[in-house]
Amino acid sequence: MITDKDRLYFQTRAEAELRLAAEAEDPAVCQAHYAMATEYLEAAHGAGLRLPPDPQRLSRG
Repeated sequence: MITDKDRLYFQTRAEAELRLAAEAEDPAVCQAHYAMATEYLEAAHGAGLRLPPDPQRLSRG
């Protein structure tokens, strides 16, 4: 079960990833940061039993 502390962590990480995406000069790097932000937002606001983002899943897309 994801706690409120977990949700806050995921939200904070998503915000950090969005900042990094905005600063990225390489489009591929920008896209990777946006993908991670999406994963963190889904973890924070999605299904209650969601695990932390899986970097391996992102590399498949």
